[in-house]
Amino acid sequence: MITDRPLVAMEAEFGVVGALFIKPELTETIGALVSPGDFYDQDVAEIYTLILAARSAGRPADPVSIADMRHELSSGELTMIRASEIWRGVPSAANCFEYARIVVERSKARKIAAIGQSIIDMASHARPLQGIIADAQEAVLALNSEDDEPDVISLDQALGPVVDEMDDRFNGVGINGLPTGLTDLDELVQGLRGSHVIVLAGRPGAGKTTLGLGIAENLTIRNGKSALVFSLEMSAKELSKRSLAASSAVSLGNIDSGQAMGNQEMISRITCAVGRMRDADLRICQKGALPLSRIRNIARFQHRAKPLDLIVIDYIGLIAPEAGSRQQNRNLELGAISRGIKAMAKELNVPIIVLAQLNRSIETRSTKKPQMSDLRDSGEIEQDADIIMIAHRDADSDLGRSGVTEIDVVKHRHASVGHCLLQHQGEFARFVNYAGQREQQQEAAAPHQRRNSKSLLNSFNPTGGF
Repeated sequence: MITDRPLVAMEAEFGVVGALFIKPELTETIGALVSPGDFYDQDVAEIYTLILAARSAGRPADPVSIADMRHELSSGELTMIRASEIWRGVPSAANCFEYARIVVERSKARKIAAIGQSIIDMASHARPLQGIIADAQEAVLALNSEDDEPDVISLDQALGPVVDEMDDRFNGVGINGLPTGLTDLDELVQGLRGSHVIVLAGRPGAGKTTLGLGIAENLTIRNGKSALVFSLEMSAKELSKRSLAASSAVSLGNIDSGQAMGNQEMISRITCAVGRMRDADLRICQKGALPLSRIRNIARFQHRAKPLDLIVIDYIGLIAPEAGSRQQNRNLELGAISRGIKAMAKELNVPIIVLAQLNRSIETRSTKKPQMSDLRDSGEIEQDADIIMIAHRDADSDLGRSGVTEIDVVKHRHASVGHCLLQHQGEFARFVNYAGQREQQQEAAAPHQRRNSKSLLNSFNPTGGF
């Protein structure tokens, strides 16, 4: 039997406030879950705000104390009388968390109703339908992106994942984040981590798209992860052709010309590659000239449908300005886009690889090696990015002509900067580990019993003082 959901639960609102009067020590926990805006009754919302303020100031949170802070509520009611009525009507604080859950749930239900009415109103506006649909999606998905995590957690709660991560690293469980599939790059970058923005820059032909797509392929085809690629320049057909060449080790030329179908070995390679690719969760958005708001909506929807592990945007210079944008120049526009991408990474807790172009000025310099300041159009990209990698291939050297590409990590918030060499295999549209002239000596550590890092922390007994 389907019943209507009430949009207001006054008893639950009274229950939250009354429980905090009875048991003030719950204030910090409930305050992290319920905001004053979640209350329908304005008087109750104001009393709740006064309770939080009293607790924050170290004062008693009772009707007399909050009335001393504010004598009269916005409605004209006396604070002490209204608060005392609520207090007397709540016999116990035992169900405080259930009351809080109901208050938050009803608040979200009212927001849904308001969004529905807003969509009805927008439908009658004399605007392009595409813009109306984008605004409607953004409103709905913004509400859906709200979670039930508290606004604030204690240091003790935040420390738990840190200790677990230490334990994984101590016991040899790989890197702190998702692998790129390229050994030297993984050692340098230390994994692609959630909420990070990784800018991959280079001049045309340096292999930015190949590397970005290759990382997504490694995660999805070889590691069973999920990735979304926004290809603002190339079609999905072109990207899938490159992916097939990289996965099958059949050259793009043979795939493009169809010659691969006349060679049994190539057919076998392609058949195996297609089998692996069909099972991969690699999603491609090939629509061009998308504004960031549309990119964000698509990413939110895809992430809600099935969680993503990586997002790739190819490339930032092709993201369109927002409709009605009043930015005076492209630098300011890209600055706003850069900040929006960082906000999206934090919201979805997914690493985002953003491809970017370099200025042509490096071609006129005596030193051709790119620098972070060569990022085209916006210095704000430097500020917002967690990692900046620059791909550079010296066309005047034998190594460069053979495809050896330097990846220079010029910014890294969580590790040292440095560089590594990768081998670009253009015919297969992929990068692989560079083996030439690389002799890395690995010290053979004597076998020893690994200890759990938590036990190390528990047994740590410092003898020295500060």
